[in-house]
Amino acid sequence: MIGQRIKALRKEKKLTQSQLAEGIITKSMLSMIENGKAEASMRSLREIAKRLDVSVQSLLVDPREVELQKIVEEIEYAQLTLDQWTEKATHEALTPYLEPEMNSVWQGRAYIIMGDQLRYSDKRAELLTFYERAITLFERLGERDELAMALVGKAFYHILWNEFEEASAQIDRMEWLDVRNMSSRTRIEYAMLLVMKELTYEGDLSGAIRHLDAALVHMHQTRTYYRADDVYRTIALCSLYLKDEQRIDEAFVKARQYIQFTDDHVAKVRLALSEALYAIHYRRVEHLGRHIEEMERLLAEDYPFIAAIEMSKGVYYAMKGDKEAGDKAFDRLWEGMDDWKAHSLIDQAVYFEGVLIGASYGCGEKLIPFIREAVEKLPEGFYRTHLTELLQKIKG
Repeated sequence: MIGQRIKALRKEKKLTQSQLAEGIITKSMLSMIENGKAEASMRSLREIAKRLDVSVQSLLVDPREVELQKIVEEIEYAQLTLDQWTEKATHEALTPYLEPEMNSVWQGRAYIIMGDQLRYSDKRAELLTFYERAITLFERLGERDELAMALVGKAFYHILWNEFEEASAQIDRMEWLDVRNMSSRTRIEYAMLLVMKELTYEGDLSGAIRHLDAALVHMHQTRTYYRADDVYRTIALCSLYLKDEQRIDEAFVKARQYIQFTDDHVAKVRLALSEALYAIHYRRVEHLGRHIEEMERLLAEDYPFIAAIEMSKGVYYAMKGDKEAGDKAFDRLWEGMDDWKAHSLIDQAVYFEGVLIGASYGCGEKLIPFIREAVEKLPEGFYRTHLTELLQKIKG
């Protein structure tokens, strides 16, 4: 706040309030400004800045906010790569900027980053507190896009934790904000959230695709292709269960075009994973093997554990008739559950499906009771129905 900066500079210059205020404003007015109870006029700010021997801009711009912006941007950029900041590094970098309140968008984003760092822990209340602080700040600043993005994030976690009513409450709040008239980034994130809701609870695959198609129409109209590859990959995933191979192929072609245009390394890995799921679903073992090789080549084996790769390997070896290798891959998948149990319910369901397909070939059978128990806890919707049918086929 401007008042806090004036106060800090005054003390640094060893000036009393009377000395700084003399001939400019009253001492009581300066006290109110320093304590955030009044605002200084631009004329007063110019005179105060002159007496403090600083520029007016240095009073208007909080240097801590500039520092925080740089840190937040670095962390957000790293989130798009495989070289993300650790929880410890993030905490050490951001904590000094969380108090006092700055009335800054960047502080709101810092709250969200701090909350996201807790997604793999059991600190749900603390995670939601960070999100609420961001939401409150964005509301006060009138930052509707940032507010909508925070609500999307909060709703995502409620879906992840199988808290449908709480997630719906956040989505209702977004409806009041009229998200469809916001930035492309906000609109796409909102559409992806609705798709997740459809897949997790409603089971309406066609409805999910309608949300995605609407997002694509908006992209083409605005020539803004934020997360275009993710939208096409998700269309392919939905079309997979609708058995629409033509739409699947078209979606993958489009996703690959956007990825080649941006040369996004992480996006290439995600696309290879999606195409591996396609190969698994249609039992195309050679295609699956090639996609696994592509993933490992892209990662250059510089990864400790990736659940989707272990699941894909388990299915691949099962289809090849290598029971020992298939069982080992599924065992690694299960041993690494701490790394993926906090993934979305959709991701978890995909891993379960892979093991069940492997079990139909004789691999990973000892995991079936655990999967059955987990499936019974899934919300009523597409994946619970789909996985239950697979379990019945294996039992039969």
